[in-house]
Amino acid sequence: MGGPVVVTLRSEASPWGISTSVALHALLAAMLALMPLPKRPKRLEEERVSVDILTPQQLEASTRPSPAPAPPSAPKAQTSAPTPTPSAPRSTPPIAPTMIRPTEMLSAKTLADPRSRQALADLATFASDERMVQLCNIEAMDQIRRWRADFQPERVVPYATAEEKINGTTIAADGAAFRSRKNWYGLKFKCQLARDGESVIGFEFLVGDPVAREKWDELGLPAVH
Repeated sequence: MGGPVVVTLRSEASPWGISTSVALHALLAAMLALMPLPKRPKRLEEERVSVDILTPQQLEASTRPSPAPAPPSAPKAQTSAPTPTPSAPRSTPPIAPTMIRPTEMLSAKTLADPRSRQALADLATFASDERMVQLCNIEAMDQIRRWRADFQPERVVPYATAEEKINGTTIAADGAAFRSRKNWYGLKFKCQLARDGESVIGFEFLVGDPVAREKWDELGLPAVH
């Protein structure tokens, strides 16, 4: 688009325009001179004053000062609404760590290895509940090892800080611990066995913090086998 268009109006006075203006002003002055002067205003007649005769009582009442008006009442102080106390921010509850739920069970494959022949023979000598606990311990070590290669679990204690709970063929160990590379770590797991209690069919776990060295003896966690 082009720039704005500026329109300039020029006023050029012609000799005819100037002479016409002078003639109009002269005509106006002549008209004002011929107009009659305004008449003087008539003098106002003097006003008559009426006199009333008052009795002494009326005179006293008329001269009595009027009672002073009552002072205006002070405006009522407006009661300010109480300032709402800000509510304390609600603390967000900590989010519980999510349990790790592997889809493949590993203990059966480990026990099927020829190198586990002695361990398999020892399991046959345990009572049913003890055998299920040992199978879950083996599953826990295998799953932790697969989950993180820097862990090398070599022993699990399912009752380090709390007794494990056995309900049918389900074992819940909320206070377990496992040893890896000469250190103990907290562990929580839930293990589901088959109806005959001879194999693990479901497992979930959560690795906790390292267990302080001064608590090992108290919790029955041996430094070596």
